[in-house]
Amino acid sequence: MPKTLREELRQAILAKISRAEDPLEGFYCDLMTRESILAVLIAGRHLLLEGPPGTGKTTVARIIASLLPPMETLADCRYNCSPDDPACPDCAGKKSRKKIKVPGHQRFVRIQGSPEMMPEDLMGDLDPVLAMKLGVQDPRAFTPGKIQKAHRKIMFIDELNRVPQRTQNTLVQVLEEGITTIAGFDLTSTVDTLVVATENPEEYAGAERVSETLSDRFEQVRIGYPSFDDEVAILKRYGKRIDGVQVSDKTVRHSVALCAVARTMPEDIERLPSVRASLSIYEQAQSLARLKGDRQVTTAHIETAARRVLQGRLAVSSESRYFEKQDQLIEKIIESARKY
Repeated sequence: MPKTLREELRQAILAKISRAEDPLEGFYCDLMTRESILAVLIAGRHLLLEGPPGTGKTTVARIIASLLPPMETLADCRYNCSPDDPACPDCAGKKSRKKIKVPGHQRFVRIQGSPEMMPEDLMGDLDPVLAMKLGVQDPRAFTPGKIQKAHRKIMFIDELNRVPQRTQNTLVQVLEEGITTIAGFDLTSTVDTLVVATENPEEYAGAERVSETLSDRFEQVRIGYPSFDDEVAILKRYGKRIDGVQVSDKTVRHSVALCAVARTMPEDIERLPSVRASLSIYEQAQSLARLKGDRQVTTAHIETAARRVLQGRLAVSSESRYFEKQDQLIEKIIESARKY
């Protein structure tokens, strides 16, 4: 009997821990958040990460998938059948099939939530060409959706609370029973998956509530902005470097300080700058230095980049005295960051 995906993930996490290794290495958060995520995964529960944009929710989902061992499946099988149990329409009646191995980091199916998403986008639909050829009742005429393709993989749903509730409800059977029933084909498809979903706080545009029926199938973990030192580490690890330009620790920290200061002004700023803003300042400052023929990134480069980046990323509150004076607010942030 092959191991389930949850068993594989549990064993991979525990093996890392037994070797004193961090299973979520590369994801920066506080210890309580890290322990909460690992506890949910070891328990084999579906995970819902709640937090503002740019806090590493997608990063941690990919790290989780990368923990999985390679998966053996059959070539051209759209349902990722195990060679030991080929049970889908693609494999029915075929005695000999080529086996392939899928690396762990590719055991990952991403679904981007949006208000336009229909149930068919997740559940699949009839292929009219194949239906004409095989008949509308033939299961082979069905094109599997993202859900079926997530069999034996991590299913990552980004911004679940932007998905209409009717479409959200198509996930309930998968999360509860691990199967999908394909209407009109008398076909039940096994979906051995673990769902990692994200949601933005309700105050963000386009965000809705996840239905109670669906949210009850998840364990929710809140993710906040990283600490100052963690954000510095993120820039050094994930920020792009431009050849021929030196970046000192001082200027890296200054890139982070600008966004850190802005996040202390919720009374003036409705949409706070994420880690992506820090990364953009860090990378654009290098670009400016390169354009000017400078070999070293300076504070002036960082602050010029910050003016450009923050101009397009800050949403000033209508109740703020800076509502029609965004430039003054940005200069206040820059001045405060010099003392950080």
